[in-house]
Amino acid sequence: MLNQLNLAIVGHANVGKTSLLRTLTHDSQFGAISNKPGTTRHVEAITFALEQHHKIVFYDTPGLEDSITLYDYIERLNREYPKRDGIDKLNAFLASPEAEHQFEQEAKVIRQLLKSDAAIYVVDVREPILDKYHDELAVLAQADKPILAIFNYTSSSSPYEDDWKKLLSRVGIHSIIRFDAVFPSIEGEVRLYQSLSLLIEPAKAILNQWQTKIEQQRINRNYSAKLLIAEALVDVTAYNEIVKDNLDDSVLLMQDQVRKREQKAINDLISLYQFSVSQETSENMPILQGRFDSDLFNKEALKLMGIHLGTGVVSGAAIGAGIDLAVGGITLGSAALIGATIGGLAQTAKHYGKRIKNKLSGHTKMTIDDAVICFLSLRLIQLKESLNLRGHANNTPIILSKLDESAWKKGKLPKSLQIARAHPNWSTLNHHKIKKHDEQRQEVLVNVANELE
Repeated sequence: MLNQLNLAIVGHANVGKTSLLRTLTHDSQFGAISNKPGTTRHVEAITFALEQHHKIVFYDTPGLEDSITLYDYIERLNREYPKRDGIDKLNAFLASPEAEHQFEQEAKVIRQLLKSDAAIYVVDVREPILDKYHDELAVLAQADKPILAIFNYTSSSSPYEDDWKKLLSRVGIHSIIRFDAVFPSIEGEVRLYQSLSLLIEPAKAILNQWQTKIEQQRINRNYSAKLLIAEALVDVTAYNEIVKDNLDDSVLLMQDQVRKREQKAINDLISLYQFSVSQETSENMPILQGRFDSDLFNKEALKLMGIHLGTGVVSGAAIGAGIDLAVGGITLGSAALIGATIGGLAQTAKHYGKRIKNKLSGHTKMTIDDAVICFLSLRLIQLKESLNLRGHANNTPIILSKLDESAWKKGKLPKSLQIARAHPNWSTLNHHKIKKHDEQRQEVLVNVANELE
C-alpha cells in the first residue's frame, strides 16, 4: 500500500494541463495559463497531506512540443540495442546530451513520469488526430506507467472523440473519462478518482481519503459562505443613522456604507472559493418597492416613481420606507450597486405629506428597507451558488442570471434576522463600538446562515 501517491499531469502543449490542476486543486492561482505554447517550463508540484501520514502530489509538467523528432531520436539512439525495453530506452535518452539541450522540456516530462506512480494524459478533444500525437503516446507508453486519459474541453461536442478513443486503445490506454476543466461537474470529479482507484489499486486508500477530504472541504466552504452572507446581512439590518439635519447627506452616507459592505461580502466570497477578486459581473437591476414606515429616501428616486414633493419637505429627502439599494447595476470588483428610492409608492406624496412633516420635527432614525435586505440576500446567495459550481480554470467574467422579481419584492426578512434591528451595536457600519463576538449575535449569525437556502 502506498503512503504517497505521485500523479504526473502530461500531454501536448496547450491542452489544458494547468487548467485541469487548477480545477482539481480548487485554486485559480496555481501555475500560469496562456494560449501561447510552452507556458509551463518547469515541473511544478502541489502536495496535499491526508490522514495516517498519507499524501497525494500532483505534478504539472511542460508540454511535449516536438514529439515527432523526439520519437525518432530515441529510436536512433537505441537502434544498436534491440533488446532494450521501453524504460531502458527512455533512460538512455535521459542520459544523452540532447536531453539537456534540444529536448530539455521533453526530458523534464519523461523524468517526472518515470518517478511517478501514474499519469493523467490530457487530451484537447477538439483537436484532430495528428502524427505528433501518435509519437507522443508511443513515447509515454514506454514508461510502463498506468495512464488515465482525460478528454478536456467537452462542454461542446467534438467530431474527433471516437478517433481519440481508437488511438489511445492502440497504445494500450483504455481508461478514459470526459472531464471539462473549465466547466467541471462534481460527478465528473468523482468518476476521475474512481477511475484512478481502479487503475492504481495500491493507491485506493489514498484516493478514498482524498475524495473524502475534498467533499468535506466543499461542505465547509459552502457553510462558511453562508456565514459570510449572514454577517453582511446582520451588518446591514442592524445599521442605522440618527439625524436631525442634512438628511440628503445621510442618505448618501448610508448608500456609500452599504455599497462598501456588499463589496466586502463579494470579495470575501470570491476569496473563500480561491478565485481572483478581479473577476467581474454586471447586471441591470430594477428599482425596489419597499415598506413605508420610518426611513429616508432620495428625491431623484421619487422623480423616477412619478412622485413630486410639495413645500415644507426638507430638500431632497422624504421620510418613508427605507433606503433602496437597487438603482443601476452590480459589478463585482467595482461595487456599482446602490441608488436610493422609497417603497410603497402606490400612493401619492400628498397622502403621506403630514406624516413626513411630523417626522421632520425631531431626530430621525434611518434604517435599510426590508425588501432591499431581502434582495441583497438573494444576490449573495446566487453568487455563492455560482461559485460552488465554477471551475477554477474558468477565466471568463462571473455573470449572474436575472433574479425573479417576485422573490425579493415581497421583502420579508428571515425571522432569525429581524432581531438585528434592535441591536445597532451588532453592525460594523455603525459608529459605536461593535459587539462582534456577542454570544447572541453569534447565535443569530448561525441561525441566519441556516435559513439562507
